Amino acid sequence: MTDQAMQGKETGQVLRLLITGATGALGCEVVRQCLVAGHHLTLVVRDPSRCPPAWRIDQRITVVERDLTSITELPQADVVLHLAASLSGDAAKQQKNTVEATQSLMCAAQRSEVPPAIVLAGSMSVYSAMHLSAGDVVDETRPLEDQPHLRDAYCHAKLAQEQMCRDAAVAMNVPLQILRIGAIWGPGRLWNAHLGVMLGPVFLRLENKGELPLSHIRHAAQALRLAAEAAARGQSDVINVVDSDLPDRTTYLAQHRRTGWPRLVLPFPWKILALAARLTRSCLPIGLLKLPTIRYRMMPLRFANTALTERLKWRPEAGFQTLMDEAVRRGGKP
Repeated sequence: MTDQAMQGKETGQVLRLLITGATGALGCEVVRQCLVAGHHLTLVVRDPSRCPPAWRIDQRITVVERDLTSITELPQADVVLHLAASLSGDAAKQQKNTVEATQSLMCAAQRSEVPPAIVLAGSMSVYSAMHLSAGDVVDETRPLEDQPHLRDAYCHAKLAQEQMCRDAAVAMNVPLQILRIGAIWGPGRLWNAHLGVMLGPVFLRLENKGELPLSHIRHAAQALRLAAEAAARGQSDVINVVDSDLPDRTTYLAQHRRTGWPRLVLPFPWKILALAARLTRSCLPIGLLKLPTIRYRMMPLRFANTALTERLKWRPEAGFQTLMDEAVRRGGKP
């Protein structure tokens, strides 16, 4: 058992946690870590056939088959861990699976006789880079995106999701933990939009410098479990979730090439795209020709997790090299 799991058991908290998005990669890891910590779980899932067989026989797990967009009431719980959201897709998909699902969930929570505390698996994509300069540190004090129409549908939906959770927490007078999670990575999840652009077998390297806002999947799950326990104690917060040992783009790509990809790398400075975006006033439909998008994804920045370590007492499982070695060994192609 890990040190983090032992710490969870030593708190003596046995919580009733309601988890959405449990069958996704992050959700499965959150379920595992919450069980290790001794909690009892209700999983609201759209397709129970995606649940691992072990969940069906674990008496600490109750599986509820329900589409979040049509949910009207919630099983009793101390904390709702809201992980469900579309990670990709157009505006219509984001609207249904992220925005409408969150709205229904929050309305159902407000109908509860004893409203639960809320933990939201948010995203660092909600930050704006338009007020940042190269080398700046991104922490929780930085402004949120105020031009979401010039970003992707995911950013727009995650901003709306945060606001709905805030409104619901105020209406119910319950604690709210918003975790703005970086680019989740691990075995089978080594690619992210901060690296550059893939064009078939060719990789366009847009920037060498700047830390990548990575959050290893087990680190992110640990943070969500700790946030649920903090919310149950009455604590509210907004916390960025990124690893302590963040590689720059050069280091990451050098390690990634151990998987055999990318074989052909062409440098193409992101500032050329930024200039094109300025000249066209971000009117072209291509995402990287919209200035807020290219600056957020490619401008060299640093990322702080001080709040994560100090307020949630989160500790990393391992450093970048150890975790990357594991990911490559277990199959790391995108």
